[in-house]
Order: sequence, then structure tokens, then C-alpha cells
Amino acid sequence: MEMLEFEYDAVILRQTETSKPIILFGAPAVDIETWAGIPQKKTFLPDGAESSGFQRVENQSRLEQIRRFYLNESNVIQNSLICALRGVNSGKVVFKSEPDSVVGKVQINFPNLYSADYLFLFSLLRQSLESRLGKYNQPIDNVLFEKLKGQLSRQISNDDPELEQDDYLETENETESVILEETHLHDFLRDVVIRHEILKDIDPILLQNMDKFLGFDREALLSFLLPVTLVDGQHRLKGAIIAAKQHIQNDKYVDMIAERVFAGEEPTKVENDVLRHISRKLPVSLLMDDDPKEQVFQFVVINQKATPIGKSLLGTIISTSLTNDEMSLVSNRLRDSGILLEEARAITWAARNPESPFCGLVERGMQTDKKGLLQWNVMGSLIQIFRNLNGGCLFHSKVDYARTWRDNFLESSGLVESDGFDDAYEKWRALDGVWKVFFVIFWKRIRDIFGDVTDNTRFNYWGNTRRSNLFNKISLTILAADFFRYLCVADITLDNEEQINSVIDGWLQRVNPKYFDRDWELAGVKKDSTGIRAKWSELWTEYRDSKGGALPQVKSYRQAKK
Repeated sequence: MEMLEFEYDAVILRQTETSKPIILFGAPAVDIETWAGIPQKKTFLPDGAESSGFQRVENQSRLEQIRRFYLNESNVIQNSLICALRGVNSGKVVFKSEPDSVVGKVQINFPNLYSADYLFLFSLLRQSLESRLGKYNQPIDNVLFEKLKGQLSRQISNDDPELEQDDYLETENETESVILEETHLHDFLRDVVIRHEILKDIDPILLQNMDKFLGFDREALLSFLLPVTLVDGQHRLKGAIIAAKQHIQNDKYVDMIAERVFAGEEPTKVENDVLRHISRKLPVSLLMDDDPKEQVFQFVVINQKATPIGKSLLGTIISTSLTNDEMSLVSNRLRDSGILLEEARAITWAARNPESPFCGLVERGMQTDKKGLLQWNVMGSLIQIFRNLNGGCLFHSKVDYARTWRDNFLESSGLVESDGFDDAYEKWRALDGVWKVFFVIFWKRIRDIFGDVTDNTRFNYWGNTRRSNLFNKISLTILAADFFRYLCVADITLDNEEQINSVIDGWLQRVNPKYFDRDWELAGVKKDSTGIRAKWSELWTEYRDSKGGALPQVKSYRQAKK
């Protein structure tokens, strides 16, 4: 296979005696695009395979802003593109210099993967993932295998063009980062293995003209196989490429290309040469480390401290980018950087574990997110009430009932064996502590008593915050806080897991299960406002305290508490 070779003047430095070296150099944007992969966090249709990447899907509005900035050749961006090595057997990056000199050459060499077939690319990707997770030894999912083969047959015969994905748009409120688990990394390996096995039985000629193979486009595959990983700066790089492609349409460059082509040079090579000549030379900071956890650490810290991205997306990114072992090695450094690891991993557990009644119902910042999912930060606040026993305030009251129960009853609770309050609290709130059992039992009962999981037109539908009177931040918070209020008023310590359900029954004695399944006529009402939150809180507690009284009048839910 043809080798692609690049060389640039460079400077090497070590920030400390123990840190890995950093190579500083400049390179044309089109070169960087050739040897640096951008491993984006995305879902591949048709089966929902989810990548192990950590970059956001491109934001078109940001690209347009950067393109316009770059079109003025006097404008300069000094920020370096942050890169690291990719630990794949197919490439090599070395720094060469005279002895004791920090000035030299950086050389980047790798096979021309752009001309490789899908079988070779999936083989490399599989090897790369197995080097981190161990050899895949699970039986192939025959149902998924046959489903994908059928999809491929239709694709080859052009009867079933692949589904298109919507562009991901960043939102203004996506401002913090969170960290999670390794489950999806194994799922990604499984999806790669299935495709690799399918490819072994297919004539490569049939796939020659395919831009995608079962949801995986070549660019996405290459992003995990090129010798360098772009950790931060994808929009600056892509914007420079777009600007260069616009510049090349100027008469000056069109004439230059035409002259060389008429002289007998190959058109594509000429165009690439000219594009390389006119594209911006961008500064690059290349960390000579191919450790995935270091790359994710750099990405998280950069985006947490400088240009924060969505809680849900960054949580999903890290949950699918690191193994548990890799996470444990980098967790202290992330925590020291101000990133709350355990809190975020708890959110992911609730959002993705099949045992959780919120599984699949919490936003992840992905293209494939459904509308009306519970916001990531709302899930976090609900978990805080049960895990930290903090934040259990009714909206019309200042008393934190979760904290009150913690201070007065936790040490005596039979749910946790302890040697005093501090020990009880630490055992309760541990990532795999008792709170998880409590959380699941409570919310499953709430869902089963008040909710409807099948009919999304009902006002008590469990799964859509836009329509449901139950499945939203306000109602869920009220229910959690009022339950702890009940525990405090009734002096209940909770002696065992079996008691939780009976206590819930006592709390909801004579409460109408249809409480949330009415049209509250909320059109035009801003639900998440101080007055409305307080009104709903007051209506619920007064109704429950009445033990069988009439349901509140519908019009009351529109009236903000003064």
C-alpha cells in the first residue's frame, strides 16, 4: 500500500521532567485534515451503533462564522490545534533533531488509508478497540447480523438508501461537563465486529462506490485510524478548509490550475497542490502520547475551562470513550480540574441502566435524541435528592426535607449499616450505595401509580416533558421532596428495602392515581417559573394532606402563587 509522508519544521518541549513531550509546528490546513482524525461522538444508522469518539458533531453556524473570518487574509487565530497520537499500527509520528537541540523536523508517515477497502479499515478499527478492551469473544448477535445483511443487500441494489442524520445544533444552555462509564465502548466494539464479520463474506467490488457501509462513512472510520487525533480545534480546521476551497475559485487560481493541466499535469493532483498552497498554515501543538485517557482528559479540561459544551453530550462522550480502568487512572486529575466525576456517573447510570425507570428518557446531546427528554441537569438534581439527601425542598417552602431526614434519621436507618453518622452517609451516597435501590423503588412506584408508559397522548405520559403533567422537572421534584416531608413528619427511619413500598403506599393513601392525567390547560403558561412552581407545590401538598379530598380545580394550575 502507498505510504503518505509529511515533514515540517518543529520545536520540541517538555513542560516537566515527567510529562510527555509536545511538538510545536505549523502545517497547511489541508495537510492536517489528511493525517489528523476527528473522532466525533455520533450514532451510526441503521442500528444505532454509537462511536467511541469525543468531538462534537460539526456546528454549521460556527463553521460559517469561522469561514467568514478566514476569508480576510489579514485575520489571524493564534490558538493552536490540540493534537495527540493515535495508537494504531498503521502509522508513525517521529521528531528528529541534532543531539541536545529542541529544533528539528516532525515526520508523519502512514499508509494511504483513503484508498483502502472497508474490510481493511474495519479490521484496523477492530484491532485498535481490542487492544484496549481485550479480544472480542462474545457470540455474534444473529438477529442483528441478519438484519444488517438485509439492509446491506437493499443498499447494494439501491432499493433502500441509507437514512440521513440531522445536524446536531449546540444550545446555549449546554455549559458543563460530566463523566461516565465504559458500557458503550463494548457496544461499539460489538457493532464494529459484526460489520467486520459481514465484510468477510462480501466481494469488495460490490462496495467500491459506496460512501457508507451500514451507517459508517469512510470519513468516520478514518477518524479512528489516522496517526494523529485532533483533540480540540475541529471548527477552526474545517473553517480553514472551507475558506481555502472558496479561495481556489478566484480567477487567479483557476488560471493557475488551467495552465498546469494544459501542460499535461493530472487535474486532481494540480488542484490539490494549489489548494495546499493557498490554505492557511495553522499552528499545531502535538502531544506525543497515544493514551486515550490523556486525550479525553485534555478534551474535557479544555472544553470545561474555555468553551464549555453540553452536560449531556460531554457525559455521553466520556462514557463511550474510556474503559473503567482508564477512567480510574484519570479520575483524580479530572476531579482536580473541577469536574464532578461521581455525580456525572450517577446520572449516566440512571439515564442508561435498564433497571432505572428513566432509562432512555434523559437527553444525551446526540443527534438521535428524541424531543421532550428529561434534561441532563434535571436528572442530576433528582439524583442529588436521593444520593446526597440534599435539595428536597418544596417550591413553596424553604425546608429541605431530604436534608432533615438525613440529619435526624439516616444514622438509625436499617438500610445502611454504619459506625456513626459520617460512616452512614458515606455508605449511603457511594456510587453503588443504598441510594440506588431507594431511587429505583421510589420512581418505579411513582411511574406505575401515576404514569402511562404506552400512550404518549395522555397527560400523565412517562417519557415526554413537553406534554406530561407528571414527567417534568417541577412535578418530579415536588413528589420527591414531599415524600421526604412525609418521612420526617411520620418519624420513619426505613428499616429495610421491603418497607419502602409500604411507606410509599402510606404516603399516597387515598390519593387519586389520575391526579396528573387531566388537561391542566397550560397553553401559554411558562411552567418553570417561580410562581407556577410554588403553586403546583402548594396544590399537591394540600391535596395529599386532605387524604381523599377533591382534586384541585384545573384552572388553579395556571395561577402563579403570589
